[in-house]
Amino acid sequence: MGVILCSRAARKRPLRVLLDEDIMSVLQNNDDSEDGLDFDDDSLADPDFVPEFETFEDNTTEFDINVDSIIETLENSNESSLLSPPSAETASNVTVPQPSLAQSSQSKQTTKKPTKVNLRWKKKSLQLNAEQLRFKSNQNLGTELLELETPIQFFFYLFPQELIRMISEETNLYQVQNDPNSTFRVTDMDIRQFIGIVYLMSLIRLPRVTNHWNAILGTAIIQDTMSLNKFEKIRQTLHFNDNSKNLPRNDPEHDRIFKIRPVVESLNSAYKKVPLEEHLCVDEQMCSTKARNMLKRYNPQKPHKWGYKVYVLSGISGYAYKTEIETGKENIVLPEEPDLGASSNVVVRLARIIPRHQSYKLYFDNYFTSLHLLEYLAREGIHSLGTIRRNRIPGCKLLPEKEILKKRRGYSEEYVADLNGTDISNVAWKDNKIVTLASTFAGIQPETDVRRWDKQNSRYVNIKRPNVVGEYNRHMGGVDLINSIIGIYKIQLRSKRWQVRMFYHYLDLTMANAWLLYKKVSKSKGLSCRLSSADFRLDVAVTLCKLGIKPSMSSRHSLENEIQSKKHKGPAQHAPPMAVRQDQVGHWPQWSDKKIRCKFPKCIGFTHNMCEKCGVALCYTKTKNCFRNFHLS
Repeated sequence: MGVILCSRAARKRPLRVLLDEDIMSVLQNNDDSEDGLDFDDDSLADPDFVPEFETFEDNTTEFDINVDSIIETLENSNESSLLSPPSAETASNVTVPQPSLAQSSQSKQTTKKPTKVNLRWKKKSLQLNAEQLRFKSNQNLGTELLELETPIQFFFYLFPQELIRMISEETNLYQVQNDPNSTFRVTDMDIRQFIGIVYLMSLIRLPRVTNHWNAILGTAIIQDTMSLNKFEKIRQTLHFNDNSKNLPRNDPEHDRIFKIRPVVESLNSAYKKVPLEEHLCVDEQMCSTKARNMLKRYNPQKPHKWGYKVYVLSGISGYAYKTEIETGKENIVLPEEPDLGASSNVVVRLARIIPRHQSYKLYFDNYFTSLHLLEYLAREGIHSLGTIRRNRIPGCKLLPEKEILKKRRGYSEEYVADLNGTDISNVAWKDNKIVTLASTFAGIQPETDVRRWDKQNSRYVNIKRPNVVGEYNRHMGGVDLINSIIGIYKIQLRSKRWQVRMFYHYLDLTMANAWLLYKKVSKSKGLSCRLSSADFRLDVAVTLCKLGIKPSMSSRHSLENEIQSKKHKGPAQHAPPMAVRQDQVGHWPQWSDKKIRCKFPKCIGFTHNMCEKCGVALCYTKTKNCFRNFHLS
């Protein structure tokens, strides 16, 4: 027996063969150091250093046992086992500790990947009783949510004022770092107005940003809120984190989304304040862009194929509870969590906010699903279901897809296996195509009838659909729903800076969440949802633009405007948002030459008095003061 040591490719030396006697002599000789020197580092650092080994009951040390075991292994092994590499099957079954970074500490932790097991699949149906599926958590909205009334209150509940203050501070800090001599500074009000203008631009589509300040195409509220130069300056300097604290790219602790991290964490903390729904799902979002950036991904199955990928935990209503931007380096595993692979670990991280052992149901597609993920969630008391790829099912006994294609439409089969005490169902069903699903709480039974079009007979027919397919179809579309809500009035402003484009995406996501929360609270109060998505966005945008500002002292109207105002009768007076009406800033009485009906409810009088900021007529007489009541009630 011998071991062949190959020299480096750059040097052409004859191969050297170590015999058994040479190897054993090296192992038994304790005086030789590993680097070939006659001394070791310990003797240099501390001349009195004496290595300590754990002594066992038979007066042997840990070092003696290690050497004896190595020699015994060499003597019992043959030459072929040493010279040949390990087989693929053996290597895949070896559990290697994987380093992971815990979020709660800076020290490195080690986690083990789950070992491969031989599953015994049995042909039966998985059915849980009503008590096992009973939802145990409380979904009642708290008093804090029920007190929200106006659209701006819902928006600020998810986009807190502290975040606006942080953005203004970081923007000013970047301006000082970039140009110390610059006098340009932004305030919290400037950031609010900037966000309001961005929302208005998503509702009023014009070819270019500058067109909104055009005399013909422009929008009056945008022009009155902020000048074009100031808007462009804020776009150029908008920042969310201190660049001086960003680690270099070659640093192992470098954060690829450092520039947007505070915004993501703040919004995630606000999103999860809403009670979670019983049925949740994990899916992807695409923040569309064609900018050159390492975070950009390509997904041919999405309407916007190029963009930044965002993983979302959502309810069936569409409300997003938690998000995570894909960077390729965020595979962080906590010490108590298993390392299930990059895709399954996404679900593990997003599911950290789900209360344990409350019978929540979690759904995901075949990109995330693995049997060990289902088993881990079941141990945590979370029921799960997802489509799965055949190559992720060890020992799969389902018929090959070619054989299933020969079956009738509506054919299904199910096998159940026990994985570490958890029953996992594996179902294949043929519809237009073959779909394979895995679940820990649903199987084929009870089947339901669904209507399908039969091309051969040109008529509708009923086919059997497994229960697990119906559960998946009913509860998997939450992320797709909020994507459709965002896509209707999406912010389409471009930016070469990826963090600004991502900020626009989170503005859209926050607005969609606020509207969905508004609908949920209205339903809980027994009120009809009066505002559509567009009206809700418009109300928030106008309030952000006008909140806390003073109207200009005087404005010169052109002759053409005066002629048009006399020529056409104006529309009915529009009541301002409540936040603007009650901000107690700039509400001055103004005299109108024409008597107008008072805007205050239950007042049928006519008056010459108007509020300069709100633009509505309000009585102010000896007997009644509608002007005061309107701004304080």
